Amino acid sequence: MGLWGLLQSAVFLLIVVALVKPLGGYLARVFEGEKTWLDSALRPIERILYKLARVDPKQEMDWRQYATAVITFGLAGTVLLYAILRLQQFLPGFDSSYITTPMSPDLAMNTAISFSTTTTWQAYGGESTIWTSDVTAPSVCSSSSVRSRRGAAV
Repeated sequence: MGLWGLLQSAVFLLIVVALVKPLGGYLARVFEGEKTWLDSALRPIERILYKLARVDPKQEMDWRQYATAVITFGLAGTVLLYAILRLQQFLPGFDSSYITTPMSPDLAMNTAISFSTTTTWQAYGGESTIWTSDVTAPSVCSSSSVRSRRGAAV
């Protein structure tokens, strides 16, 4: 690692250390149900989302409800990623000069399941196969992966 890499790592570490206390305190207040400075902006959005999803925020989930939610969210993320991979030639930002190998249905499903289960096994040629989805794919599946869902249970 060169000097530039070390400098980037040091700046990143400083940013993380600087944010630990304020973000940790904010998250502690959120998890305890205390008032935060973002409540006035986020509570209305949260209420709308709860209403759309028919969720009662005061009611705890039992294990069956939680398991159903985890599986449903994982399946939805996998299906969304599959759709992104299959339809990438129609998405904004697609550049046909970079895509030399189209993604077949079975390869798209393999990739979607691989990302969703956090095995991230890649059986394709990287940027020569995916372009628009190279950023969205990991984002979609990172948020719907088993580890993320387990972390959200906290």
